Amino acid sequence: MHAETLAVYDRHVPHLHNAGEELRARLVTWLAADASLQVHSVTLRVKDRTSLAAKLTRPDRTYAELWEVTDTVGIRIITYFADGVERVAQLVEQNLAVDFQHTVDKRREREDGTFGYRSLHYVCKLAGAGLPAGARVEIQVRTMLEHAWAAIEHTVGYKAQESIPLAARRRLSRLAGLLELADQEFVAIRAELDEYASNLPDRILAADTEVPLDRMSLGLLLDQPDVRAADAAIAAELGKPVGTDVFYPEYLVRMLHTSGVETVAAARAALDKHRPTLLAMVGPYFRFATAAWRLNPTTLLRGYSLFFLAHALVLAAPTLGVTKVARLTALYQATDYPDDPREAQRVAGALVEAISPRDSSPT
Repeated sequence: MHAETLAVYDRHVPHLHNAGEELRARLVTWLAADASLQVHSVTLRVKDRTSLAAKLTRPDRTYAELWEVTDTVGIRIITYFADGVERVAQLVEQNLAVDFQHTVDKRREREDGTFGYRSLHYVCKLAGAGLPAGARVEIQVRTMLEHAWAAIEHTVGYKAQESIPLAARRRLSRLAGLLELADQEFVAIRAELDEYASNLPDRILAADTEVPLDRMSLGLLLDQPDVRAADAAIAAELGKPVGTDVFYPEYLVRMLHTSGVETVAAARAALDKHRPTLLAMVGPYFRFATAAWRLNPTTLLRGYSLFFLAHALVLAAPTLGVTKVARLTALYQATDYPDDPREAQRVAGALVEAISPRDSSPT
């Protein structure tokens, strides 16, 4: 009987692949329609013949025909966050014919405190050319951490709790709790970041001196009139327009922090104070950069004024050139050359020479 079932399966494998891929593509489209839903991957698996043969011979199950096996085709949807699982589940139930008699919420099964992976297993009708009405697909929905647990559990080879030694069982239970807590914490952190981002515009408009300078606040800082004006002034010095792209945000934040600017208010105050100094650097810097690195942009990146601000702050004091080189070297080691202190010093020295005023009197 198993040989006959496997022969039926062999004939239908191409149809299962085609129908599974069509369904996977539809799921990707439905998921993408929700811009706020963050999904890591949607993958397809058609059960291989050896795995199906092993399943058919299990002593705890009897299959009268092939289509009683509900996972010949499997689709796995992995979300980044735990609350995404519920939203994917709603989408599945809204768009597919769900077989609730075989669908299992393994998250609920684990509420008794036992260890094991937690995921949502839907069984749905699988329609496609060449497939009978009884063909079905299993759709697993889980988070990345739940998927990691399942993969490790599968590798270890223990699925039944009773087959694991008591000491290992206790450790696995603790680990499962830690993973569940981590999933919850990721959701909480995302919510906290969303709230922080939503409050930033009002805080910056209110000139809140405590707003830290980070990747989120930098974007709003670049939109402030004083920063836009400074960018425009630099562009005018070069005779080029200001573009729409931002000057490497993470790099810019790190450079400003290294030069001592930790908040949005501090950046704006320093920009107002040192604007003449940084504007005076523009011409010499770009002449140096063009000769050294062939830097000749057609448009000026937004935020270049803050790049020059970091240099102005580092070079502002003291007046000794050797000290300026040391301070600029430290800046470049923290940003451009973390593993090459000699190159950091070489570039710092060359730039200090390029931007320092020359004594034109005869010697």
